[in-house]
Order: sequence, then C-alpha cells, then structure tokens
Amino acid sequence: MARPPLDPQSSTIGVLQSLGVASYFGASLAISVVLGVLAGQWLDGHLNTGYIFTLIGVLLGLVAATTSGVRVYRATLRKSGAGRPAKTQTTESAPDYDDAPTA
Repeated sequence: MARPPLDPQSSTIGVLQSLGVASYFGASLAISVVLGVLAGQWLDGHLNTGYIFTLIGVLLGLVAATTSGVRVYRATLRKSGAGRPAKTQTTESAPDYDDAPTA
C-alpha cells in the first residue's frame, strides 16, 4: 500500500528554521573557537607554556559550540513536533486481508 503524500502544512522543519539553526551553529563555532584561541594565547603568554593552553582553548571552544548547536537543534525539533517518534504499523497490528470475508 502506498503512503499518502506529505502535507506541506505539517512539514517538520521549515527552510528558514533550518537556515537559522545552521547560521547559529556557524556563528557559535567561530566565536567559541576564536575566544578559546585568544584565552589560550593569553594564558600561554603569561605562563610561558608554549601553545598548550591555545590547543586546550580551541578544544573547549569546539565542545562548547557543538553542545550549544545540538541544544538549539533539539529545541527546534521539539518546537516543530519532529522529535516525536513516528507512528509505524507493525505486522502484528496490520490488518490481515487474507482472513477478510469475500463476497
């Protein structure tokens, strides 16, 4: 049996929402990594430790941006209703047409 076409009114995530999430993630990534680099370089300069704190700052910036992006994405899915599990019909709950009375 064929599935009915998707209703355009009930699309899960619109184009603008997708662009918003993607641009937020990009800006968050850039800002977090730049701040991590600057803080790491400042610490490396004051503690004379080479570049270890710069690397730690970059990694912390990446983790912070990824965490923030995932939270925004999940909130967007929750808001649009796409986070709900899909209703699927299993073979146990499917109607059995073999047992149907014939005329």
